[in-house]
Amino acid sequence: MPQPGAQLRRPSGLSGPPRDPARDALILRAATELLAEGGYPAMTMDKAAARAGVGKATVYRRWPSRAELAAEALSHAGLTDDVMPVILGSGHLRDELLATLASAIGSQDTSRVDLVSALLDTARQEPELCSLIRVRYVESLHQALAGVLDHAAQRGDLPNHPQGGHAIAVSAAIALLVHWGVVHDRPISDEDIAQIVDGVLMPLLR
Repeated sequence: MPQPGAQLRRPSGLSGPPRDPARDALILRAATELLAEGGYPAMTMDKAAARAGVGKATVYRRWPSRAELAAEALSHAGLTDDVMPVILGSGHLRDELLATLASAIGSQDTSRVDLVSALLDTARQEPELCSLIRVRYVESLHQALAGVLDHAAQRGDLPNHPQGGHAIAVSAAIALLVHWGVVHDRPISDEDIAQIVDGVLMPLLR
């Protein structure tokens, strides 16, 4: 769901009346719904305007390109929020990894799964959005998993490991997570996350 505190930016160099936050929110919600329903190809400026009940010029005054609208819509929906490590305590490393990955994907929320898929699909089709995806999603997820492993190592739940070994395990898990939809052509589920943790992360860590 859209986050009320999401930042609404006015493109530089554009003139006109001040932006109406309520109207901006309508447009962003419309764009988010279109992304969830059909991915990036389904989200056009015209369709977003029609669904929000505003004129096309209103949308173009706020976002000069479809890619910029998609980026802010995904951010407004909370998809680029920082992923936080889930820490449960000694003896719960597997559960911590499962919970951290699940929180990043939002696997209990079908609409959020669709948005994650749209986020990755958008990054593939729009090079200008790759930085957003890499910095605000992939790197955030990497830091969250690394945080789980750091806590586990400090409390003795992980064996000594060659330098860089944990980073390799985390990178392998994230690569599977990010490209799951490409390989399997369906949203990732809790069972899929368990396979990544049990089949990739845990064996590499041990």
